[in-house]
Amino acid sequence: MLGELYKKKFKVGQYVEWRKICRNENYEESIKTYQGIIINLRPVDVGGRSVWYADVMKNGGETDLILLSKIRIIETN
Repeated sequence: MLGELYKKKFKVGQYVEWRKICRNENYEESIKTYQGIIINLRPVDVGGRSVWYADVMKNGGETDLILLSKIRIIETN
């Protein structure tokens, strides 16, 4: 499966962050950073191939499906 090496780096319960490029009506871009906790790791069928994704609960309670290669672990004390 694609992303198997990334799957070995992440565990449920880890605090992570990721970024998304957002564009306004004038097509000007800005980058937003999000943070949350991994609640599930699962393969998703994308064009006939399985790719590893994480279900991440963002700060505030909303859940997103994020490609594992797009997230990074935040070290906490």
